Amino acid sequence: MRNRKERLITAAVLLAGIILILIILIHAWRALTRPAASDPQKETGSVEAEAGDDIWLEETKLDTNKNMTLSLKEAVLGASLQQKKLVVFEQKISDITRITDDGKLPFKLSAKYQYIKYSGTATYTVDLSNLDDSRLQIDETEKTITINIPHAEETLNINEDETAFDETENVGIFSIGDIRLTEAERTEVIADVKQNMEQKLKDDNVIDNADRMSKLSVWEIYQPVVSKVSPEYTVIVDFI
Repeated sequence: MRNRKERLITAAVLLAGIILILIILIHAWRALTRPAASDPQKETGSVEAEAGDDIWLEETKLDTNKNMTLSLKEAVLGASLQQKKLVVFEQKISDITRITDDGKLPFKLSAKYQYIKYSGTATYTVDLSNLDDSRLQIDETEKTITINIPHAEETLNINEDETAFDETENVGIFSIGDIRLTEAERTEVIADVKQNMEQKLKDDNVIDNADRMSKLSVWEIYQPVVSKVSPEYTVIVDFI
């Protein structure tokens, strides 16, 4: 009778143990397979973080563009301090004029004339002394920096040491010697010669060549300066 009772107790203990183990296994399986509960606060925080990252990236991009713009302008304006009036083009030119002297005798009895060849140089310069921030435009999309410059200015000088005198032609019966000009007459002749030269330069559109050379010369100065700051940027030269 006692042995039977002991066997019943043992069987009951084993059954209880098995049931406990099953309960533990069921709870463990449920815990493993249960979907993670969403945390609205954490999700909101994640979205805010992502939004914050986008804003930060945008601000960083704007700061980078601003710094690049400032660097480019500072480089160009810094280089312009070394340039005042840039000589971009020179054109040699000459003019032959005829001077006459009717002499003091009536009926041109002492008249004479002479041909003189004057040589000159037309120099074209670009004034860069007033180059400032207002004359610079930067296109961050096209990666260009436009420099606005004035048109070339012309200066015409007569090279008097290159003046060539032809022989004096004494056409009057009593004409002798060379023609001698007074200072006032010489000044008047030079003024007429310069006027003729100016007209020749205008007819030959030399100023257009000078303007083309202006763009090229300015580009050659500032493109290397800009490339040192950013090789992506290209210099464009235009007139004011």
